[in-house]
Amino acid sequence: MPASPETRRELTDEASSLLARMAFHHAWLQIEASKVAEPYAALVAAARSEAGVRMSEAWQQPTIDTDSGMNLGNAYPRDRSNTARATCIEAMRRNL
Repeated sequence: MPASPETRRELTDEASSLLARMAFHHAWLQIEASKVAEPYAALVAAARSEAGVRMSEAWQQPTIDTDSGMNLGNAYPRDRSNTARATCIEAMRRNL
């Protein structure tokens, strides 16, 4: 995708849509499985925190215009979200 206002809007719209879906699922869990809602909220918070740092860094970088430029190289650390996901899955197994 070329760098353009339309591309930035699309990326922003996708991020907003993702946040809305996470909020919907959290609300649904609060209604249907309240014991799972808190671990899910912790997972979302951890993922947002870890991803937010990387997204902020990415916005500051020059636009990638080649396929090879998309190679991540090293995976970003996701220790907090991995731990929160395991806790959330365990809560889901117990309560759903």
